[in-house]
Amino acid sequence: MAVVREVFSAGGGPRDRDQAIDDVARALGYRRVGSRIRDALSGDLRSAVLRGILDNSGGQYTLLCRCIDDYRLDHLVHRLLAAMGSAWQSRDEAITAAARQLGYRRTGPKIKAAFKSAINAAIRRGQLDRDGADLIRRVR
Repeated sequence: MAVVREVFSAGGGPRDRDQAIDDVARALGYRRVGSRIRDALSGDLRSAVLRGILDNSGGQYTLLCRCIDDYRLDHLVHRLLAAMGSAWQSRDEAITAAARQLGYRRTGPKIKAAFKSAINAAIRRGQLDRDGADLIRRVR
């Protein structure tokens, strides 16, 4: 997902499915795009759309949100819950997993702040349990 985000962040405007697959394949280091690579990357594009990294309008893929501040809180809460397992984990681990879900390689101060807000919202909504100041887990 990070490579998909990087390819579309670099510009180039909207891409059709074939061009998007070719661009991502090149970024991954593939010289040729065979049927297996095409199928795998096609699935990655679908996942990127479902996760809210890309938008697919009329068969043209574009980056949905350029930065973390462009996402709505509800979307961040949903991604956070999707990234978390059912075991207890620290807030930092959950933030890192959720950032990876959205295709971010690093978790800088803006991403940490956005997901801290999402964690607090999920706790208030009863979607997360907490144990002390640092441990959280999804409510079953």
